[in-house]
Amino acid sequence: MKLTKLLLFGFALFAISSCSNSKTDISELILGEWYNESMIVTIDHGKPEESAFKVPIGSWEEILGIKPILTTYTIDGNYSSIYTDLSGEVSMETFGTWEVKGDSIYLTENDITTAYKFVWMDGKAEFTGFLDWDEDGLPDDLYSGIQIKK
Repeated sequence: MKLTKLLLFGFALFAISSCSNSKTDISELILGEWYNESMIVTIDHGKPEESAFKVPIGSWEEILGIKPILTTYTIDGNYSSIYTDLSGEVSMETFGTWEVKGDSIYLTENDITTAYKFVWMDGKAEFTGFLDWDEDGLPDDLYSGIQIKK
């Protein structure tokens, strides 16, 4: 009986520590520099048909005309994304804050917060969330992007 209680206690402790570590793990994993590898955005036009904008692996520069975006997440909860043209010149830089809640990362820029489900894939991560890609005023376009940690 004592062994059963001890095993149950150990299992419960492991389960609790596993759950509490998930936030810490994502918070630790996200720190540092990331660059885009690929993405797909499924655009909702409010009609039955949807369209997709795809950037497959190895096609970032060809399709978007820029180098992969470099995003840096810092321990103080801030992030910056640097957009560089094909000649190496910085064309735009954006800034915001980040926060982990559960299995998602919440990015806030210019008072707009977007949640991305974060799935770690051994050196890469998939970020999936809804945003306003088509600029129709509605965050109804599904973004799924793969980023590589430097």
